[in-house]
Amino acid sequence: MDLKMNFDKKSVIQIVILIVLIAGGAGAYFLQQDGGLDFISGFFESEPATIRPPATRAPAPAARTPAPTPAAPVVATKPADTEIPAVPVKGQIHGKSFVVENSYFESGVLGLRLGKDVTADLEVKVMLPGTAWETPAGKSFKVTNAGGPSAPQVVLAWKEAGQATSSEQKFNEKYTMVLEFGLEKDKKLPGKILLSLPDETKSQVAGTFEADIRGFRIVGGKPDLSADSVETLQYLALHELLKDDPNKSLEVLAFRDGRYAPPESAGKNVTGYIEAEYRIGQAPPSVQRFQFEKVNGSWKVRAALSGKQLDEAHPVLVPGTKDSPTRMLTYLAAKRLESEIQKKFPDKNIYDPEFMSRHSDKFKIGICEASYKLDSGGEKLKTAYLFRRQTGGWTLDRALGDKEKVDFDNGRIVKR
Repeated sequence: MDLKMNFDKKSVIQIVILIVLIAGGAGAYFLQQDGGLDFISGFFESEPATIRPPATRAPAPAARTPAPTPAAPVVATKPADTEIPAVPVKGQIHGKSFVVENSYFESGVLGLRLGKDVTADLEVKVMLPGTAWETPAGKSFKVTNAGGPSAPQVVLAWKEAGQATSSEQKFNEKYTMVLEFGLEKDKKLPGKILLSLPDETKSQVAGTFEADIRGFRIVGGKPDLSADSVETLQYLALHELLKDDPNKSLEVLAFRDGRYAPPESAGKNVTGYIEAEYRIGQAPPSVQRFQFEKVNGSWKVRAALSGKQLDEAHPVLVPGTKDSPTRMLTYLAAKRLESEIQKKFPDKNIYDPEFMSRHSDKFKIGICEASYKLDSGGEKLKTAYLFRRQTGGWTLDRALGDKEKVDFDNGRIVKR
């Protein structure tokens, strides 16, 4: 994921963030939003932060041509003749019966889902206008057979039998919706919805929901650092890069490999990681790797590594004899690789590192294959390390030759 932007404390930041966990099933998720982290520059001012809606999404009264029907959405009370049933949201989507099983609110999007898989069997998503990082507690939206650029976008998603991915249909106009949010409590956002769409099957849903509040957001003019989101890690990384001089001109060329992981052992904290490639002014690009830890419910920067250091070589907890061989082999291989590259190429950064290990308890032998680049757009290089299990645990024996491999059927080193 590459995020390009120019950044200083007085600038308007424009980031388009693409998020894919929901489709990929990994440990972090994103949703596409315009405007991105516009608000961040305000956090480096001496006064309270100013939250600005993205210029591309905020209506411009002087420039916009009035629509023939009233613009939507507007904050409104429920019409007297509109009855929203006091039952969990149900109805039909694309001709299929729908009952909400779980719901969420994240980055300006309300999602109502049927299905427990990463990809829902049926889903209604309502993408609200305005600042994506605010929770619309206590707000109401009404669209009456109208729509237009300022109306919420509604997305229907359904999964056909035998399909792993969903089909989608989007609506910006000619639909009717009443959407009312209650007040937030314990990171839950209650609400109710009545929605009728102009698709071929006349999809419609109505009822109540209690959405889990997820993702990075602003609460009381400050970032919510309790949110388990890669965007939270992005914010903290930017804050770290600018803490010494908020006025410096910072261009972030890319954020890569943002992730967070469960505790490495009982009683320990959740950890996270992200890599930032950036430059200041006209200086050559630099790489910084950030490690995070969630302490007392709040994300913090635990360590900042240079582009010449590997996250896998500097874990929060150094693996021991009771840890899995995969952890130990990866750690030892990363330590050796980092040391070798620093000696041979002291001016080079390490890009796109990957480690894959395999072992045999029967033959007390293992390997860890490492791949990496010495230039961001350069050729992928590979090294494989051979391990032996001794009385005290796993030890790195040597690097395998280009034409050597381990035959795990007999534990021998053979020619390729």
